[in-house]
Amino acid sequence: MTASKFSQICRTTLIVATLSLLAACSQKAETLKLSVTQFGTATQAAFDSYGTAYDAQFTSFSKAPSAQRDEFVTNMTDFTGTVSASNIDVLIDPDGAKIDPSVARQWQDTLSGLRTQYQQFVAIFDNIEAGSALGASAVTQSGPILEKLRGQLATITGDFTKNPPQLLAKRSTLIAKLNAIRADKTDDQDAHTLRYQLWWQDWQALTEAEKQMQTDTLRKFVSANTLGNRLQNQIDNYARLDVASLLSAVEQGISLVGDINKMSPQELITQGTALAQTATN
Repeated sequence: MTASKFSQICRTTLIVATLSLLAACSQKAETLKLSVTQFGTATQAAFDSYGTAYDAQFTSFSKAPSAQRDEFVTNMTDFTGTVSASNIDVLIDPDGAKIDPSVARQWQDTLSGLRTQYQQFVAIFDNIEAGSALGASAVTQSGPILEKLRGQLATITGDFTKNPPQLLAKRSTLIAKLNAIRADKTDDQDAHTLRYQLWWQDWQALTEAEKQMQTDTLRKFVSANTLGNRLQNQIDNYARLDVASLLSAVEQGISLVGDINKMSPQELITQGTALAQTATN
């Protein structure tokens, strides 16, 4: 065999080996992206629920359009001041809890900023050239970023566990209703008792709705935290994992979320409390 033929065979072998390696790297990167997508989707769902719970604090009981109209007419008949941008919302819906516009904007900016941080993390993997030599390095460099995001997520989850939002506007309406019952001297004892019993049922329904709101949101946050923890392990050990291991991690993530969806409210609170302790350690 001539030297030139031998050299050609070596080059061909090297090219084939390189292509095989790049193909394997590509498969690994694409498989890891599945776990990244799981985490990204879970965090966005958690922030969706977080935002919904926050907004629900200031939502009043729903009323029929005719009832809203009649109440507005009554309010305007009794109102002796000047209608302005600062009081029109109260005149239209006196039961709704009002929030300062600047505070509302600040909250929306905060929530948007949180979403963006996690979206940008996911985008790191969208921009990685799957088969490039720099791909593995980019994955490794994403580890510290994820660690910070996980810590932040654990803190938010812990805070939400300890201080769940309340349906403030609806609470205010029911408290006013209770005071009205107490102040009404026209009812006899039986009528008063019945009105108190009906009020109690409304209050119990309200507190149950608050618990359900906390449960629904906690479930999403616990799922996001769990997937984030598993993703951290995959990233930290990326060089030692093969495609099969990464694919198995995706399947396990799906299974774990299924288990979390079956957790009781108390189990979710326990998980949230543990995350709060982890975040402060």
